[in-house]
Amino acid sequence: MGKRNKLVEGIVIGAIIGGAVSLFDKETRSSVIQGSKKLKDKTTTLIQHPELVTDTVKEKYETIRTTIEQVSEDVSFVAGKVEKLKETTPQVMEIVNDTKEAFVEKYGDEQK
Repeated sequence: MGKRNKLVEGIVIGAIIGGAVSLFDKETRSSVIQGSKKLKDKTTTLIQHPELVTDTVKEKYETIRTTIEQVSEDVSFVAGKVEKLKETTPQVMEIVNDTKEAFVEKYGDEQK
């Protein structure tokens, strides 16, 4: 168990050091600052207006529910068509064979 803690500790320390070293680059530093400001603004907005989160979640839920219903209907439709095809195929094969036999009887095996 002690080895696992050292591994996690090493990963965290490495990430912190890597992050700090990457901040020496001006563009990276600027990007981190801008990203942090955007995150702060979004967080502040969501704290002040929690209904935005619930509305968004409700919209996503409805979209997903509608999509699932449509997919379910499509799957049922396709399954029905496959079932009809299974029923129809033997009948079509029988008609084709009967037609073939009728031609063979009438015209013989002339096509060879």
